Amino acid sequence: MSATLELTVSSLRAVARDVIAVELRGSSGQVLPTAKAGSHVELSLPNGLKRHYSLVNATGQSNMTSYIIAVGWDSQSRGGSVWIHERLKVGQKLSVGLPRNLFEMDDAHRHVLLVAGGIGITPIYAMAQACQLEGRSYELWVAARSASRMAYLDELKALVGEKLHTHFDDEQGGPLHLQVLLENQNWDAVYACGPTPMLDKLTAVTAHWTPNSVCIERFKGPEITHEQNGSFELCLQRSGLETTVDFKESVLEAMERIGVEYPWSCREGVCGTCEAVVIEGTVNHKDLVLLPQERAEQKRMMVCVSRCTGKRLVLDI
Repeated sequence: MSATLELTVSSLRAVARDVIAVELRGSSGQVLPTAKAGSHVELSLPNGLKRHYSLVNATGQSNMTSYIIAVGWDSQSRGGSVWIHERLKVGQKLSVGLPRNLFEMDDAHRHVLLVAGGIGITPIYAMAQACQLEGRSYELWVAARSASRMAYLDELKALVGEKLHTHFDDEQGGPLHLQVLLENQNWDAVYACGPTPMLDKLTAVTAHWTPNSVCIERFKGPEITHEQNGSFELCLQRSGLETTVDFKESVLEAMERIGVEYPWSCREGVCGTCEAVVIEGTVNHKDLVLLPQERAEQKRMMVCVSRCTGKRLVLDI
């Protein structure tokens, strides 16, 4: 089991239309584990759900006494954001996982472009704060349907100043056009977080950028399609268990079917909780966690979405 902290909701504050900031503190001013920009934590909600949220105040400083997340209302939510908006109260205690960082800024990137769409501002705001503290040069582009829906807009104006560029669909008549902004690589790297259409467009228009210079974080994984005739044998070496993974089920679901309790959270390939070590077999990676070189090594996989392309998969489980 991963280590967790018991933290108390110390404040709830609206930071935009349909977005609330949740501040979590330990007991008696407890100093919390340090978190760098891009980090997230897993919240275990009283309704049984586990959800991941980026830390808005993660800047790598060693004296953190609170974790702050911002949660947008999502009518299509599987229960996390709705519960937080409707049920969470000041004084309530929550089990919070230690910070993890799958979206960390590279120290070699000294001149960066930050891009955020909607609630994707949460890790990007932390990165802007970190850039200020570390002396990195940067520009920040933020986009939302309207100014009223842009979380932390006043704070961003005060922090970033003239390096802040805003785009609001209702004022500009449509979404942010990334082609002109990104057609030339004028920065060491771009760090972006936001809705899928925006990130897909950004990835396409930066295809010519240098390797490892386009860093994105998605809140939702791609829709998984199951190939016909995609069944394979699964061997859990340490457990001594074997089963056939049907083309309609994931490796994780197959393990659960034979009674194996394995850690998971998102079931979409975005959080990294269900990572497993591959002993034998070729993996078709469908997650958004592993880097291209890590995928090529074929040593790890996310069992909630990735599959075996051959007839047999052996995991160190």
